[in-house]
Formats: sequence, C-alpha cells, structure tokens
Amino acid sequence: GLLERYEGRASNLIAAAGGSAVELVGLVLDAFPGFRDYAIYEGRRVWLCKRAQIFVGDVWGAFRGQGLGRFDDIGQLTTFADYRVPVVLRQLGILKYSQHLTEQIQSRQQLQAGSGAEVELRACTIVAVEAILRGMQRRLAARAKRGPASKQLDAAAVAQAASDLEISSVLIDWWLWEQGEKERDRAPPHHRTLSTFY
Repeated sequence: GLLERYEGRASNLIAAAGGSAVELVGLVLDAFPGFRDYAIYEGRRVWLCKRAQIFVGDVWGAFRGQGLGRFDDIGQLTTFADYRVPVVLRQLGILKYSQHLTEQIQSRQQLQAGSGAEVELRACTIVAVEAILRGMQRRLAARAKRGPASKQLDAAAVAQAASDLEISSVLIDWWLWEQGEKERDRAPPHHRTLSTFY
C-alpha cells in the first residue's frame, strides 16, 4: 500500500509514475487491491478501472495538467464507467437498452455486480465515449485543415488535433457527468448495483 511503498505519501505514488497517467493507473491498481475493478465476462477478464482512472483524472484536473498533475498520456484514459454517464448517453440516444434491461432499471431492480448486463452497460459506456471522442477529433482535425469532417484524415492528424486541444475521454466524462447531475431529478433512473468499484 501507500505506507509501505511510498512512505505514506500520495505525492510519492504520483511521482513514481514519471508523468504517465497509464503508469499511475497501474501503480494504483498494484498498491490498492480495492481499486482492481474488473469482471469476468464470457470467460475473459474485462478491466474497467473506474476508481483508479478517476484518481488520476482528478489529480490531473486539480493541478490543471501542471507539476504533479502533468501526464503526457492523459488521453489514454477512458471514461469512468459508473451509473450516471450511461443515463446521459441514453438520453442523448447514443446508448439503447434492451426492453428487459429498461424494465429492470425503471423498476429499480438491482443488477448484480459483474453480471453480463452490468458489465455490458459499463463497457458500452466506455465504447460510446471513445466513439464521441474520435468523432470530435475528426471534426476538429478537419476544421484545422479547413476542410469538411472526413474519415479520410490520417490517424496522425487526428491524434495531433486532439493533443493540441487537450480533448480526452476524461473531459468528455466530466461534461457528461455534470449534465447528468443537472438533470438528475428529471432523468430516468440509473442502474443500481452494489459495488465498491463505483
């Protein structure tokens, strides 16, 4: 844990990552077993890492990407898959639930942690936010080239545009989460899962 490996200081843990968000997620997962957010889905281990990634995202945000919060690869983190963002994605028409899942959520039935439905919901949230990110990157890269958005842009141009404008899944997550919080009294219910991971 923190005490044994990092002299009890979170700053030492963060510094040990050498400015890498991905490395810091790995160090957090290694030091804190309670952050090892994964499920076995159809025989495969699916890592979701919500709390480890949100820790890194919060450090980055608190330090505004500077000093201890400077991570050159912050764009490698995914959205922090939990319960609020899927509701917003559903309201936007990005996620669609099966009738059975809709009924379970509407009637506030608990989804078992690690169940197929719960893992699919969280994983689809990550995939959806990544698709939003890629779409934004293409549009911004095209705008930077002063041309129409096109799937023909090379990967390097898209990555450079995202880097220049600091667009990431972390920022998209924060915006979606804030929208969800603003609408929480009027929004449809979120899924319910008893879990220490979110």
